Amino acid sequence: METKFISKDKIKQFIDNLEGDVFIPQEKEDFFSWQKYPCNFSLRGFRTILPPKFFFYSPQEVLKEKEIVKRTVVGIKACDLKGVLFLKKVFKEGDFVDPFFRDDILIISSDCTELHKNCFCSLLGDNPYPEKGFDLNLSEVKDGFIVEIGSDRGKKLVEENEGLFSSVEPEGLEERKQRRDALRKEIKGEKIDFDGKEVKSEKITDEIKKCVSCTACTIVCPSCFCFLLDEKSDFEKIRFWDSCQYPGYARVAGGANPRKELDKRFIHRVKCKFEYSPERFGSRGCFGCGRCISGCLGGINFKDVLLRLVEK
Repeated sequence: METKFISKDKIKQFIDNLEGDVFIPQEKEDFFSWQKYPCNFSLRGFRTILPPKFFFYSPQEVLKEKEIVKRTVVGIKACDLKGVLFLKKVFKEGDFVDPFFRDDILIISSDCTELHKNCFCSLLGDNPYPEKGFDLNLSEVKDGFIVEIGSDRGKKLVEENEGLFSSVEPEGLEERKQRRDALRKEIKGEKIDFDGKEVKSEKITDEIKKCVSCTACTIVCPSCFCFLLDEKSDFEKIRFWDSCQYPGYARVAGGANPRKELDKRFIHRVKCKFEYSPERFGSRGCFGCGRCISGCLGGINFKDVLLRLVEK
């Protein structure tokens, strides 16, 4: 991919020049959250406390034709970008194309520069830096950022702000490589590989008992997509996020519920991520962001759960 360089003293001017609504991470104590620009912002650190899927797929919405709004999301990290690409497979590339999923948002991603304590992307074979799916990606190096152009929209944006960019020196590319390699090695642990492994609930009985079906794990997951539909009085359809961890999620009209038991719901979520999603969409549905660990009210460490499920 074509690369450019932008200095740190020019990055704000570049963001100022973006059209429409711009959302960007803001550092708050020990976490990052999405804020509407203009605001104090940070392109460093790790993923935000909430995933960017909220920009693409609303928790509650009336299903009607949407007004096109110019919008850019800046600072999406690699795990979340994979989540957005996964959702696009679900909503835009299947037999039915969902007209209500927003895929017109400009994506400017950025490398992680440090890790959250619950991150485990590299244990799944992924990297803490975006590789595809972005319009532009920003990699911090000394005195600035290497800008990788990933789409025609991204190229046009660079051309429109040509005076802010310069060519990349070989030393800059080498520094980026060293930074990326070093951060990847910081994620310690054994590789999590579900290939050919049977998911058995008896391996994690103690962890399953901790689950309170609060559904926090699915709400903060960057790739969970289940929903239900309702109707308003004027026959407009309303879509709500749903969760496979609700006791009544699988209940059918006659009252039967094939996943009434907690252990069945818990294992279903694991299988959805590592078995059903690869079969249906050609991609697993977990990308190691660790938000499910941070959000779990029962104190379940899902990374440890996965490691126990795949151990011999």
